[in-house]
Order: sequence, then structure tokens, then C-alpha cells
Amino acid sequence: MKNTLKACTAAAALVAGALLSSCSQNMFETQAPSSPSYVALEANTGRILFSENSNAKRPIGMLANLANAAVAMDWIQSQNVDMNRMVTVPQEATQWQHTNLLGLQAGDSISIRDALYATVLTDDSAAATTLAYACGSALGSSDPVSAFVAQMNRMAKSLTMYSTYFKGCHGAVVSQSSARDMALLSMYVANNPSLLAICSMHHATVHVNGTRAVQLTNGNRLLSDSVDGLKVASSKSAGSCIMATSRRSSVRRMNPTIGTQSVYAQRLVAVILGMPSSQERYNTAAKFLRDGWNAWEQWVTTYDLKDQTKFLTLPKH
Repeated sequence: MKNTLKACTAAAALVAGALLSSCSQNMFETQAPSSPSYVALEANTGRILFSENSNAKRPIGMLANLANAAVAMDWIQSQNVDMNRMVTVPQEATQWQHTNLLGLQAGDSISIRDALYATVLTDDSAAATTLAYACGSALGSSDPVSAFVAQMNRMAKSLTMYSTYFKGCHGAVVSQSSARDMALLSMYVANNPSLLAICSMHHATVHVNGTRAVQLTNGNRLLSDSVDGLKVASSKSAGSCIMATSRRSSVRRMNPTIGTQSVYAQRLVAVILGMPSSQERYNTAAKFLRDGWNAWEQWVTTYDLKDQTKFLTLPKH
């Protein structure tokens, strides 16, 4: 995955114009689909536990910000970028004022770390654009944001997120995906301890221009000792959405697919798109994370090998 960053600049030149011209649609222009989509699975085996309309293509709102953070973190880790490095807010970051939650202005400075916090914990499009500009510029592109969006789509393809197309570097531009694809992204993020740690933060203090302090609160109300991510989003086009994950201690037990003892890290992922309300989103996610463990235990105990198609796993890189 991280190796694909090296090819970003060349590929971005082919798609920059099309991506830039498509960024005018904002998240308030379309209504959410009437029927929600969801999928819940055990991430380490990929065993799907609950699913409905999981392949349906639909808007995802600010869940797109998590894809932004995943690409940014790949860049940070592969290039050993100092997360305390200050970056400059570009002019295009202020285009979507309704989601410029930090009140960033062109020319302001913010650390890469704080831009990541604002991108993940809240629905800040200006911080996400600033991250995209910093990464795209480091890759040598003359159109940094479009280069970054191209890399978001390249990441999606590498993760087999075949229903996903990112039209912008944040959720204020309507991008499309599916519950299945967002589950793959959830699993990818959960495999990165540094990024998952950000997703699990309840609060953070960020600084603009090194002086102005802004208190951030994670929008994910399900966070607890066991629920450690990932992101929530709400918009007219996407409805109420959530990507949630819950962990348990590793256990040693019989592997039902090979018949020998294995160590299971035990992590549930639940993705719900297009719920009518925020409360229904949380209620359904909490139910999946609670009942999912029972469904997982039942499957492992019975060693049912008849459902081989009911798995979703990340491709090996």
C-alpha cells in the first residue's frame, strides 16, 4: 500500500482536471437513500456476521475524511514525516466555510498532527484540505490536492473497494462508497495503531498559528473502554452514518477453517450508512457490537464451514 505513494504524481496528472472539475457538488444537494446499508464482521478472520444492502453505492459524507487520514498517515509513516511539522493552509481550504470548523484562513499554520486530529475527530474540511495539500506538494505535484485525491482512489482500489470513488479530499464533496467498502477501510485503519489511536481520542486541543487553541470533541458517542473508533458522519445526502470497531483480548482456540489451534486478536467492525437519525445510528451500531460477539462465538464454536462466501478480508500487500 505505502509503495503506491511513489507513483502518485504521474497518475495524478492524468486525472487532475477531471477531479478538480467534479468538486463543486456539495453534501447538501441530494437526499439520503431511504433504505440503510450495513455490515458487521469480525475483522481478523473477515467473518461477516450481519449484512444488508452492503454493496449498495451511496454517499458517505464525512466518512471520506477517514480515507484522507489513512492516505496522509501512509505518507507520514513511509516518508518519516515529523507530525509536529507546521504546514500552511492553502487558499482552497477555505472554499467550504460550513465545514471549516477551526475557522482556518489562507496562510494560517497548523501542525500535521493537529490537522489530522481535526480531520478525524470532527468534520473539518479545511484541515483535510491542508493535509491533502501538504502531502500532494511533497510528492512534487503542481496540483497537490488533485494528486492527493488520486491517491485516495488508488488506495481504495488497492483495498478492493470497488464501489468507491472519492470526488474530493474530504466529505464536503459528495463521494460514493458502500458499507462493504467502508468496512475494508475500517479494517485497514484498525491495522494502523497510530491512526486508530487518533480515532479513539475523546478530546484534543489543537493550535492554529501556534497560539490560538481550539478544543475538539470526537463526534463518536459510542467510544468506551472497548469501542476504540472509528468515525461518524451526518449529512442530507448520506444520512446518519457510522464506522465503529470494538476489541477483545486475544484468545487461543480452534481455527474452524484449518482445524488447528490459532490465536485470535478478536475485533468487531460495524459500518452503517444512511440511517434516518443519529440516535438510530448509535442504537444499531451498539446492537451490532453487542450481538456480534455472540454470533462470532457461535460460529467459532460450531466450526461451520458451509459459509465460505461470507468473508471479507483485506488483500495482502
